[in-house]
Parts: sequence; structure tokens; C-alpha cells
Amino acid sequence: MKKIISLVLVALMVLMASAVAEGITIAVVPKSLDNAIFLDSQAAAEAKGEELGINIQWTGSPTSDAGMQVQVIEGLIEKQVDGILISCNDADALEDVINRAVEAGIVVGCFDSDSPNSNRAFYCGTDNYAVGKLAAEKMMEIIPEGGKVAILTGVLGAPNLEERIRGFKETVEGTNIEVMPVQTGNDDVQTSVDVVGQYTAANPDLAAWFFDGGWPYFADPDALPEVKAFMENGGHIISVDTCEPMMQYVGMDMVDLLIGQNYPAMGAIGVETLYKIITGAEVDLGDETHYIDTGFELVDKANYEEVWATKTPW
Repeated sequence: MKKIISLVLVALMVLMASAVAEGITIAVVPKSLDNAIFLDSQAAAEAKGEELGINIQWTGSPTSDAGMQVQVIEGLIEKQVDGILISCNDADALEDVINRAVEAGIVVGCFDSDSPNSNRAFYCGTDNYAVGKLAAEKMMEIIPEGGKVAILTGVLGAPNLEERIRGFKETVEGTNIEVMPVQTGNDDVQTSVDVVGQYTAANPDLAAWFFDGGWPYFADPDALPEVKAFMENGGHIISVDTCEPMMQYVGMDMVDLLIGQNYPAMGAIGVETLYKIITGAEVDLGDETHYIDTGFELVDKANYEEVWATKTPW
């Protein structure tokens, strides 16, 4: 009889946990809905939501704009979602609304791009300073003679991108590498292609580019004649991100090195960590900064085919 009662209690607990899970809604907010870089995070977040039996709401602003992101979060506060996972366009601009969401009883985590001074529960993503530092170290190996290096970024002020720039600049400081003024593509593929093409043409003595995000490599290769010519004439490019469409450029000798972030892990781990906090489960939030490191990978001509085979086709 005791065994039967125990089995019944276990079954009831499972049913209660399932009922609670079904009522949980986590909103995942990328920097913008038009940025393809987040597609892998979306797929992973939605798969994790299905696995956990919870509702995942993928929502955000049409373009990368901190003010519009604030409005999105305000709307989610009104809807009283249980959790929010956000990639911040501007750490300071999002701090107040994140704190208001937390005060309203919503668990907030950041992925990809943090707001460290807010009351968010954790950050799940890349060590962006380390990525910038690594890019600089690799750049010094590629062009030991030094020269002028341009940086392409997305939106000025984005905390993850600013950290990559800081890591790069501080690492090459005092060397024979001259960092040119930062160029911005506004997180837009075509704008980034145009900026790179125009700046390269206007600076024939440019030695290399550091793309702190891979926006140009979402374009068709035929749309990048300036990049192709730049590399053929002895130029060099190091770019962040290793999304599936970008891998072809390594084989085409249109980029020296890709530094890839783990966007699927950001989506899956971010959602699961929020779920655990919401349900009161034990969760490891790392050190006092509550930073969950999702790591990165390096891809060059030696291993690109092997890595490419692991990517889900877009």
C-alpha cells in the first residue's frame, strides 16, 4: 500500500510540475528581428522551450534600436510574462526598464550583449573582451610588419561590440598596428557591405580589417568584389561569427580567420536557466558576476570544412 501511495504522489508531483511548466512564458528579445545572426539562438530557444513544455515568445524591435527595445520590454511587463532573455543594444539605456521588469516579478537574463549594472539575474554569452584580444593577437601574427587596420562594428554603444573593440585596441596598443576610426554598419548587411567597400577603396594603404561581427558575410559573395580584390592584393580580414553562410568565405580566401560565438548555446542555456530560476530549481550562476560563458571557436582554411559540416544549413 505504501508503495502504491508513493507512486501516486510521484505521479501527482509530475502532473503538477507539468501544469506549472505549461503556464510559463519566456520572451526572448534579440537586438532586432532583422538580424540573421540570432536565427540559431531562436531555433535553440524554441527547441528548449518545447523540451521543457513552456511557451517561448520570440519578439523584438524591427531594427537595432535601444529606444524601441525599451518599448518592447515595457509591453512584456504589461503582459506579465514570467521571464525575459534579452540581447541589449545599449547597456545603460536598457538598465532602468530591466530593473522595472525585475521589480514586477519577472526574471530577466541577458544573452549575447549584457547590461551588467542592471538587476538582471545572469549573462549568458561570449567573453567579448577576450574575443577582441584574441583577434588582435591573431592579427599581429598575420601582419607582423604592422600597418593600418580598420574596424567594422554594428551599432555604436552596443556593450558586446564595444568590449570587442576595447579588447582589440588595448592589445595592439604600443605595437606597429595603427587602428583606424571605427566604421559602423548599423547591424545591417547591405550597409556593412557598402561601408567596407567604400572605406577600402578610399584607403589603398589599408593592411587589414577586423569585423567585430560578420555582417558582410551574410551577403552573396558576388556582392563583395571589393573584399575579394582586397584579399587578392594582400589584405587580411579577421571576423567574428561562424554562422553557416559565413563558412564559404573561408574556402574562397575572402577571410583569414573566423572567431565563432555559440549562439545555439546562448538560446538554449539562457532559456533553461530562466526556467530553473522561475521554478525554484537549483542553478549554477557562476561567479559573483553571474556570467555563464558559452565559449567560442576558431575557423580557418585548415578546419573550415570540418566545422562547416557541423552547421545546420540556413
